[in-house]
Amino acid sequence: MLLLSSCAIPGTKPVETQPTTTSIDPFERLQADIDSVLQDALFTTASIGIKVVAVETREVIYAKNAQKLHHPASTTKLFTAATALAKLGSNYQFETKLYTDTATDTQVVENIYLKGKADPVLQSDDIVKLANALVQSNITSIEGNIVVDETYLDTVREGPGWMWDDRPLQISALSIRNIEPETGTGSRAIACGHLLKTTLMEKNINVIGEVVLGTVPPDAHSVATHLSPPLADIIKLMNKPSDNWIAEMLFKTIGSEMKGKPGTWRKGREVVTEFLGEIMDEPPTHRFVDGSGLSRYNLLNTELLTKLLVYMSHNFELISEFMASLPIAGVDGTLKNRMQGMYAEKVLRAKTGTLSGVSALAGYTITADGEVLAFGILISHYFGSAATARGIQDKIGNYLTQFSRN
Repeated sequence: MLLLSSCAIPGTKPVETQPTTTSIDPFERLQADIDSVLQDALFTTASIGIKVVAVETREVIYAKNAQKLHHPASTTKLFTAATALAKLGSNYQFETKLYTDTATDTQVVENIYLKGKADPVLQSDDIVKLANALVQSNITSIEGNIVVDETYLDTVREGPGWMWDDRPLQISALSIRNIEPETGTGSRAIACGHLLKTTLMEKNINVIGEVVLGTVPPDAHSVATHLSPPLADIIKLMNKPSDNWIAEMLFKTIGSEMKGKPGTWRKGREVVTEFLGEIMDEPPTHRFVDGSGLSRYNLLNTELLTKLLVYMSHNFELISEFMASLPIAGVDGTLKNRMQGMYAEKVLRAKTGTLSGVSALAGYTITADGEVLAFGILISHYFGSAATARGIQDKIGNYLTQFSRN
């Protein structure tokens, strides 16, 4: 090297090679990253719709086939949750009440009545507590029947468009999930009545009559009321594990409360549709027939998903309960085992959805700049396991969480 330097031409400097720098636009990089994920062989036959929106400015960050309709699967629960919170309020509680024909200052009564109002988390212990209230009122004998009232909802047990193996839900206004419906009637209310009767007899109250379906008369006397946890807590129990039972009970409840008894799937659909009309000038084409997403009749696109998510993010009264109900990537619910070790872990919050050949993910994440993004990803018409579709969603969610405008 010394020899070469001594031969250098006087008055000149060695040539210095400068590294080449290319400025890459962050949006172009994000577009390219997501586009590369969508080159997966899955999309040789499968369909996808994506939309990503900056919550604060409503700027579209990425979109592909955002108008294409898909089966939403359990992302349907986002609409059920949002409508319930808006129409019923986060403090709403479901009632289950016990009545008698006459005042409870006598030891003998005719009929007693157990009325349900679609409490989706009613437990056997709650019925026992209602029985204890009757015991404490000094009643020793029930000469008539135990009448169970499920008229708060209709008696259609199966949702429209459900597959045959989804029928065991058997929705009723008076239900305990882990107690099977009575054989023949399919009524969970009758099963609850038998639990009440057995409990009373164990507590030395003589019950002469039978458990029958009926209605509470207007002049009946209220003995005791069981109240569910607040709706905000029940929404968490629905969305974190993606609970279909809670979703359907809630869907019919908003129908009953807003459209009059009995609550039906049709009335629930009407309330959700009207809610979307209130919060959007022109809601994108959609169809809801149930509250959980079990039905193949449900159809929507990522345009509608992100419109709902952006609206909720700007609604100060609702967003905290709505956001708190969503699974957190790598932490809990249906996202507990997803996106672990990624930037999205412990940051991204979203509702999953799965049917045969359908995988969905919709929710929020926070970018590297601290910007909140709302996104919807719907993948349909593939064969086999959902693992590949979920992996694609996870990669996209991770790119969004990594995204920086700088």
